[in-house]
Formats: sequence, structure tokens, C-alpha cells
Amino acid sequence: MPTSTSPEELSQSRGRKAWLAVVRAYLVCDAVLAERLAAVGVRVGEHEVLINLARTPGMTQQELAQHSFSAKSGTSMLLAHMEKQGLLNRKADASDARVKRVYLTKKGAVMAGKSIKIQADLVDGMTHSFSDEELQVIEHAMQRSSEQLEALR
Repeated sequence: MPTSTSPEELSQSRGRKAWLAVVRAYLVCDAVLAERLAAVGVRVGEHEVLINLARTPGMTQQELAQHSFSAKSGTSMLLAHMEKQGLLNRKADASDARVKRVYLTKKGAVMAGKSIKIQADLVDGMTHSFSDEELQVIEHAMQRSSEQLEALR
């Protein structure tokens, strides 16, 4: 029979301060990114699509959903919205007409460039005071945390 954890035990749990620091950093980063993207007319979900397609043109809708940090269920609606904005085109795959490949338009490529620069500037601003060694420690710790969380699924 599972035991419950009291609020006192939770507040004393090993790793709590580190977890809170990661969550806070994520939330602040997300807020700053959303604010800066909004200044150029891009939402965070659109940003993810733009940078993924700039990196890998011709991804399928399913691949985009897998590489996105936002809700997978909204990918189809998001792509339809972006297509109406003239940012991307969906084309039938040459070998399987049931599969749609997604490509940026010229307008989409321009927006992707702006979006990528905003993200790069944010990452640089967030990490400029860290040494290479500190960044490597953070990277490894977060990779291990992700692996451990995946195992809990």
C-alpha cells in the first residue's frame, strides 16, 4: 500500500532546491522567449515549427509533433494556421501521397531567421557568465534527469 508524503517531508526532500531552480529557470526563460517572439509576431509553438523546418525541411506533421515541446494534439491546427499566414506549405510525399511534407515559404524562412536569432540571443544572454565546464555539468545533469524521468513514465 503506497504511503503518502506530508508537506513537511516534501519541503525537505533531497533535490527539492535544485528542482525548484530548474523549474524557475524554465518558466522565466519561456516567458522571456514568448515576449521577444511576440515582438516579431511569432508565438512559441510557431517558433518551434519554424526552427525545426529551417533545420530539417520536408519534415512530416508527425515528425514536427515529435520534435515540438508543445502539445502534440494542436500540431495540425497550428500548421493549418501557419499555412494560412503564408509561412509554410504542405505537399504530398513523392513516394506516399498519404504523407504530407512541410516546407517553409520565403516568408516563413524570413520569420524562421528572426525566430532563430531571438532564441540564440536568449541562450547567449542566459549562459554568457558560465564557463564551458559549468555548461557541460548542467548539460549532463539535465540529460541524466531526462533519462530518469523517461524511465518513470
